[in-house]
Amino acid sequence: MPALVSVVLDPGQDPEVRARTAESLEAQTHRTWEAVGGLDEAAGEYVAFLDAGDTWVPDRLERLVSLGAPVVADRMEGVRGNGDTEVYAQPRPTEAARLLFRRDVLVDGGGIDPGAGPAWPLDFFLRNGVATVEQVGRTGVLRSFPDRRRAGLQRPGNFRHAVLNRHLVDWAGLGEQPRQPGLTSVIIPTYEDAELTAACVRSLLAAGGEIEVLVHDNGSAPGIASALDRLRADRVRIVHAPENYGFALGNNLGFAECSGDVVVFLNNDTTVPQGWVPPLRAALEDPAVLGAQPLLVYPTGEIQSAGVVFPTTGGLPHMLLQGFPVEDAVGLDDQRFHALTGAALALRAEDVVALRGFDPVFTNGMEDVDLCRRLEAMRPGHFRVVTAAPVVHHESRSPGRYLKHLANRELYLARWSGAVEPRDDAELWGSRGLTVVDHRVAPRKNEPPELAVPHPVLVRDRRLSVDERPGRLRWAIKNPAPAGEGGERWGDTHFASSLAAALRAQGQDVVVDRRPDWDRTTGADDDVALVLRGLHRHRPHPGPVTLAWVLSHPDDVTPDELRGYDRVVAASIAWADRVSREWGVPVEPLLQATDPGLFHPHDGIADTGHDVLFVGNSRRELRPVVRDALAAGLPLAVYGDLWGGLVPDEVVVARSIPNDELSAAYAAAGVVLNDHWDDMRAGGFVSNRLFDAVASGARVISDDVAGIAGLFGESVQVYRDVDDLRRLATLADRDAVFGDADTRRRAAERVRTEHSFAARAERLVELAHEARRERDV
Repeated sequence: MPALVSVVLDPGQDPEVRARTAESLEAQTHRTWEAVGGLDEAAGEYVAFLDAGDTWVPDRLERLVSLGAPVVADRMEGVRGNGDTEVYAQPRPTEAARLLFRRDVLVDGGGIDPGAGPAWPLDFFLRNGVATVEQVGRTGVLRSFPDRRRAGLQRPGNFRHAVLNRHLVDWAGLGEQPRQPGLTSVIIPTYEDAELTAACVRSLLAAGGEIEVLVHDNGSAPGIASALDRLRADRVRIVHAPENYGFALGNNLGFAECSGDVVVFLNNDTTVPQGWVPPLRAALEDPAVLGAQPLLVYPTGEIQSAGVVFPTTGGLPHMLLQGFPVEDAVGLDDQRFHALTGAALALRAEDVVALRGFDPVFTNGMEDVDLCRRLEAMRPGHFRVVTAAPVVHHESRSPGRYLKHLANRELYLARWSGAVEPRDDAELWGSRGLTVVDHRVAPRKNEPPELAVPHPVLVRDRRLSVDERPGRLRWAIKNPAPAGEGGERWGDTHFASSLAAALRAQGQDVVVDRRPDWDRTTGADDDVALVLRGLHRHRPHPGPVTLAWVLSHPDDVTPDELRGYDRVVAASIAWADRVSREWGVPVEPLLQATDPGLFHPHDGIADTGHDVLFVGNSRRELRPVVRDALAAGLPLAVYGDLWGGLVPDEVVVARSIPNDELSAAYAAAGVVLNDHWDDMRAGGFVSNRLFDAVASGARVISDDVAGIAGLFGESVQVYRDVDDLRRLATLADRDAVFGDADTRRRAAERVRTEHSFAARAERLVELAHEARRERDV
């Protein structure tokens, strides 16, 4: 009598699809079969599996049973909705639809683990050491993917990777492995991206600290894999996987190779600053802290993630402060979170082992939030965001990064639907001075509403001053310097920082926006936009009161531009007067300024430093005063960027001087050199360097700008040509011309008092309130 085959049949939810599947079973030439609901009901010698949406060729069972093998598989042909065909013929199948088991083999091997989901055959083979399956080189299963979707059989999740996580990582062994105290293991999963990964590794090595770096390559192409191999170093290891295991499993496999007592899971599209590890480890020294992440910022300087928060409505969480300036994260270190982002997540290694790492059932999304919630459920505690050393998160370019985001969300919501939700977003947004008044659910195209993120609708809390100063406003200073390391060396950045501090001292709330993100989407609640007009024009938009402070490049400024602002000030008395008369646009003089906290005449002793000092970037041209100093044969020392090829290498001492050391360098110099852009000189715009150098008690030689003598007295001398510069720089008795130390100190105190950022901030606040009153705000 022919062997009985028990066919485990999943009928699905669509009668029409079910009927077609059942017809293919009825048409089998092997007639001795039974349809059952599960392995526990099976009485046959063999077991096969049939789901609604699949059909069998008529002689399939007859062909497979005739082999009498313990496990046999044939081919499956899948047809997609667009007509594309895919053939499944792997020698060790993970699709139950392709398999015929002898029942005793399956039962004696432990049966079907329901936790493995549809990847249970892979779990079975790995659990039982089955290396080969008898193959039939013909197609026996026809799969219609549209029919399977209609049948409603698909369970979201990458169950194959979840099974591999059990078998490829020896979690029990890792629990016994000794960990190196004080060592931080940085795990970087990557796929098809050597460029960003290399930048990440270089930043890690430059940042220093007691770290080891493990780059886990998820099966990149040979050329990229070779490029990654070139990153190997004493503290850097590269591990190549045979396939793309994704974020979760890739991290777990990388973790299995590391030995630190703290691990940081770090995206390959990040770069880290000096001193980024110690604050994370310090946070984990508190037993109540389950994990920590650094503040993550975009290359533009805006925040990418300041932790993960959960809406009061319930549902999917969102990133705190995404798109906001970094100033809005001040004081965030004291807040308690229920979850963090996995882009830069620091955890104790023992906790990672206890949790069995990230759950790879998620595919590049939600696995970080899931891990945090599992850790929180394992023991009491909370998570922290560390703001001391922000990590830059570049835009991800990994192929397929967001292909499974809906499935990930569905998995997450199903897993945690019965648990108590944190619902902490109102509290955490409130700690930032923002009130959540509602949540907006705006599904994207083809996104079910229940899988959309409820984004908070925010209103800024208008805190009132409790003293007699003008009311508190939120200021957005538009710094023309670009975001990133290069922009840190721009004078505009230091100017904006000192001005922001002075405005805060006036009781104002201040953030600084870098180019090109002057028009960030989160600027709706700003009260004042203050544009530092230099090289780049800003186009004001309705909303905040707008102030323009013209600091340089006046020839680029147009009447139409200035008419777009509520108030305009300029760092030139003459230009402000002329423009007001000729253009009919009121422009108030507001000269540049110095920061008395940084620049004062007590930081250095004259003539103990560089004899002839110039501090400034080249602007990619040989600046006039540097050209003339070289022509005069002076012993010039230059601090600045982009001077390569313009001056002899030995002239450039460094790319910059830290701003808190600049005053001492000015004060100690024999003379400090200064020059202006041509249009600044013609327009009467006195440079910021003059205010800083004189406030430091320095002797300064500058090209001529109207009003210099009245502002700075003898401390600043004007040169006319190369011979004049040589004469002033090589005077036998410099004090006879520039004034002695007491004279220069008096000039310094006058500049520090009359031309401080505090004085400028006081006037700017008055102007902002005047403009708001005019608008009847």
